[in-house]
Amino acid sequence: MAEVPCINLLPHRQAARRKRIRLLLWQLAGGALLGLLLALAAGAWLQHQLDAQLRRQEGWRNAMQQVNTVLAAGKRLQGETAALLLRQQAIVNLQEQRNAWVRMLAALAQAMPTGVALHSVRQETAMVRLQGQAVSQEKVAALLLALAQAAPWSRPEVMEVRGAADGAVDWTIRLALSPAGQS
Repeated sequence: MAEVPCINLLPHRQAARRKRIRLLLWQLAGGALLGLLLALAAGAWLQHQLDAQLRRQEGWRNAMQQVNTVLAAGKRLQGETAALLLRQQAIVNLQEQRNAWVRMLAALAQAMPTGVALHSVRQETAMVRLQGQAVSQEKVAALLLALAQAAPWSRPEVMEVRGAADGAVDWTIRLALSPAGQS
């Protein structure tokens, strides 16, 4: 059998099919382009939102730094205030000690009996240590009684009494420098 030549009797169908394929390709390309444009627009919008958020965060960071600066200045001022209060308290304490020493020396001047010699006066915080020599132990007892009468707030206390080679005695007495809670 011989081959029969194919003749297209309906060429408009093939042209319509090519036209539909071309239209489909244009629609696919248009859809892809539209998708790309939408993705770019969404990305730009998200980037804008991210930039706005970063600006807000930077503003908050700056505000926090300013607050931290103010707080640091406040702490520094509190430290300076505390130091000034400590200085003021030290001055008040020195004034009280000066008055306490005046009272202590006046009481010692009144209480010192004859036959008793004072060699050293030493301050130990709020206490005063007196050291000296007396002709006898009775003179040390008389000094202790006289101190108790002249300055009862001093709470006199004998720390040590030792006999010396010449018959005299060396003594150590401890006194309170000032009454508790009184300047």
